[in-house]
Amino acid sequence: MKLLKVVPLLLVLTCASLPAAAVVVEDLFTVELPVADQTTSLRLESFSLAFKQVVVKVSGSDDALRSQAFERPIERSARYVKQFRYINRSQQGDEEYDAGRLYLRIDFDQQLIESLLRENNFPVWGRERPSSLLVISYDVNENIKLVSEDATPDLIESLDQAASIHAVPVLFPLMDLEDIALLKIRDIVSREYENIKTMAQRYAPDALLVGQIVGRSGQGWYGDWEVRFADQIFKWKHEASSKKAVIDQVIKHLARILALEYALEDHRRVEQSLLLSVSALDGIERLISVQKYLKSLNVVENVRVATINGDVVTYRLKLRNDPEDLQRLIEFGEVLEQEDFPQVSTTGEEQIILNYSYVGRGVGN
Repeated sequence: MKLLKVVPLLLVLTCASLPAAAVVVEDLFTVELPVADQTTSLRLESFSLAFKQVVVKVSGSDDALRSQAFERPIERSARYVKQFRYINRSQQGDEEYDAGRLYLRIDFDQQLIESLLRENNFPVWGRERPSSLLVISYDVNENIKLVSEDATPDLIESLDQAASIHAVPVLFPLMDLEDIALLKIRDIVSREYENIKTMAQRYAPDALLVGQIVGRSGQGWYGDWEVRFADQIFKWKHEASSKKAVIDQVIKHLARILALEYALEDHRRVEQSLLLSVSALDGIERLISVQKYLKSLNVVENVRVATINGDVVTYRLKLRNDPEDLQRLIEFGEVLEQEDFPQVSTTGEEQIILNYSYVGRGVGN
């Protein structure tokens, strides 16, 4: 049974009208699969396949699936399912679905999946994820193109599908007149990063992947890649027998690299509490939305309101990891903005106090 569509799928950004930022990936714990019927045997088979896909999305790699600790959970994947339903897709002209096909939509229990990963020391990657700009040249028998929606739509679709499986938000240069004036194919081949960085500023990505997909008749395919983000550089090459294998590998490796930075591993657990004060919360709706936002960060185990003083709300947070991890994730988003350096309370029990103001660009009011 082949995967046709993974939910969510609004991960690809090709519009440059607004700067890119951390992307909130919805439905990390939901998968839709095509099925031939509603029999129990096929449903259980689908649960197992969907379970594997969710583990890859949430942990950032397939490492957990190769672990002996996951053999039984894969076999008993039904216990991790929260709910499921069958859907008949019959819309004419819907390119994402085959008209008249039957689909099984499976929602997994987030708490059970995350607990399973943490108990076995695998990362848990939250909903806020970095956007990656993919600047790629496509060379087939020395016929070279820059990868874009207009020039290589099939390649964009393949990269999109691979990114969706790993829940990695990606965007591509428009390669309009503005981009063409700044970037040439030779810049990618020779890694002229000044020109590439100048062009990339338009998209403001969190990570920049530059590379080549090269195919030669009778010789196979290879990819030559470099990823830059947060003052880090990762380089690698990969040879394969097919273009699809090169595409799948680069997205898989990109997800793994980003997860190493942004997913939090259980062995870093510290179970520390702190106070986080947020100003400019002038309504109960904002108070609740910020509380939900903080709870959605995978470093946070529990959130409750400690005090309310005018438009300043202080939350008490129980953390799974270091306060620095919390600060990094908040900085990564667009909900809160840090006002000053962390403080340590001088009265009563020594406790870290973080001070933020509400900006709310990444959460509804």
